[in-house]
Amino acid sequence: MPYRLTPRMLQELRNDLKRYHGLFTGGRCGAWELEELITRAINSDNNTQHHARWNEGGHDDNADIEVRINGRKVGIQVKSGKVNTRNETLTISGHRLGRFDKNLHAISDYLNERTVDIISVSYNQINNDQGRQHEYTVRYIEIDRLAGVFPERWEQHGRQWRQENDYGVLLSLRPSMSWQVWWEIPLIQTEQVSHFIL
Repeated sequence: MPYRLTPRMLQELRNDLKRYHGLFTGGRCGAWELEELITRAINSDNNTQHHARWNEGGHDDNADIEVRINGRKVGIQVKSGKVNTRNETLTISGHRLGRFDKNLHAISDYLNERTVDIISVSYNQINNDQGRQHEYTVRYIEIDRLAGVFPERWEQHGRQWRQENDYGVLLSLRPSMSWQVWWEIPLIQTEQVSHFIL
């Protein structure tokens, strides 16, 4: 079960994002900024005794945030992502896997061995008669939903390698982006916990 943000943490995150958009007129809050804001949100709830540490500038292999709960460490990765309302999916990007030198067996093993769950904070910009508004949705993604990757299932589609796992998640490897992995996740395989418009 992924790490859960409390209602107080989610309110703190919402307040910080509101302050962010009060300072900047552009679009989404960036990924590294979201990592820092979620760390602040976790540390804001004194009732939980959870102590978060942000791995600023961390590498893909590590958790973006480590939370210490009663001496136990929990790792979290923070992803923004984009929701496709047409096919009800969330697309997020992941690790650059060029270090495996095109070895689909090694890449599959690596993807199956991940242990850090994901908090996704997807963004949508809304322009209407009220002006520009910013829509954020917080979702939890259990890492096992992204596993179940088999070397023999990869199929080449143009310049990408793709496969779908047993949860209906479409994985794609993009050699032109240092073999970065992308996941297209059915929303039914995620848990939406908060939605707000600023």
